[in-house]
Amino acid sequence: MSILGIGNKSSTKKIGTFINEFVKQESFGGILLFVAAIVAMVSANSPLLSDIYFSLWELKFGISIANYSFIRDVHFWVNDGLMALFFLMVGLEVKRELLVGELSSFQKAISPLFASVGGMLFPILIFLYCTWGSGNEQGFAIPMGTDTAFALGVLLLLGNRIPIKLKVFLVTLAIADDIGSILVIAIFYTNTISYFYLMLAILVTSVLFLFNRSGVKTLTVYFLGGIILWYFFHKSGIHATISGIALAFCIPIRSKINTTGFLEHLRLAVNVFYSSAPKQDTQQVLLTAKQNNALEIVAKAYDEVQSPLVRLEHYLHPLSAYFIMPIFALANAGVKIEQGFEFNEVFWGIALGLFVGKPLGIFVFTYILDFFGISRKPSNLTWMQILGVGLVAGIGFTMSILISNLAYKGVADQATLSVLLTSLAATIVSFVFFFIFAPKENIATTSVAPTKEII
Repeated sequence: MSILGIGNKSSTKKIGTFINEFVKQESFGGILLFVAAIVAMVSANSPLLSDIYFSLWELKFGISIANYSFIRDVHFWVNDGLMALFFLMVGLEVKRELLVGELSSFQKAISPLFASVGGMLFPILIFLYCTWGSGNEQGFAIPMGTDTAFALGVLLLLGNRIPIKLKVFLVTLAIADDIGSILVIAIFYTNTISYFYLMLAILVTSVLFLFNRSGVKTLTVYFLGGIILWYFFHKSGIHATISGIALAFCIPIRSKINTTGFLEHLRLAVNVFYSSAPKQDTQQVLLTAKQNNALEIVAKAYDEVQSPLVRLEHYLHPLSAYFIMPIFALANAGVKIEQGFEFNEVFWGIALGLFVGKPLGIFVFTYILDFFGISRKPSNLTWMQILGVGLVAGIGFTMSILISNLAYKGVADQATLSVLLTSLAATIVSFVFFFIFAPKENIATTSVAPTKEII
């Protein structure tokens, strides 16, 4: 029995609607992210607000029980706490895409995946070329990432000049970029590892995975386990946000009941509700006890037919788009530009990596696949649109700033400023590019490739 009901026009329309809603939500989040970044920059450089702005992120809070205390500043709770929830959402998206989405088959995944490899490799090579021998090579991963929300915000402003297939290509490419950035953070930006706490983290992950396999669908269980997992990852020396990815792959995707079971519950509830209604032709003021029980059956069935993974992703999307990412931008985009600010090799390595390396790598690798017949570029998309996606992918805001903070201390401001200015330049250039090369007649299509069944 197929849970998704794939293959008919109704299901295809639902998938198209889901993608459109996802894009709109992410797009508006990108606009909010941009506003938060501007507020941070203005506050950091304002004579009246600067001290207040920087002092705010140094405030400390946490928990203290008996002789144990875990007190950290606000900046830590944003970058290591809230961003763990952001990584949880990213992990859920990745898992869903791998199982039932654009990454679920080789044929569908190869084009954006290969493009993302080029979009990561070229910026790294450019950055290393600019910084080689300077002692600042450790920031090589900064220009790797693509900020999905920011990029989709640009496409939102372009309206019906952008076909839905181009948006799907960008989202899939950005998810692949996130996977690469996550692996790089876990491997290259980890300090001294405590293997004791790492083993505890692995143990908790294993227990949560066993819960999944044994049919535990209650999200509260996984949330509590995730808090413990976050703490163990933090104590292990590995960046605590990785706990969000680990937790995401433990969240079950299958629902408690399938569509047949759900329909049986509905049929039973409707029969009970109907048979319990008053027989006389009078207006019923209150429901009977049996009717209330029938409604409880419907409510329970409603919860049980939903995928826990999709339900959690649905909760986290607005939280991430409208709160976590804007707060992250507010906390990290405030760079104080003082006289004598140095535009050094780190600044130029990031700027050229994002602005030149990203579009060049995505375009070249997509062209190579198409030229050798390994995988054709997405149908109905032109090469100019692929190049335009590469320009939009040069907006590397969130992941790039996070890696900047992990890679550097002394030159972190130069790195952050480079990310901000380059992302702004990529936004303007890509907007103008699409405005010129994507005519308004290019109405978006909602056709989406069928998704494979989950049994």
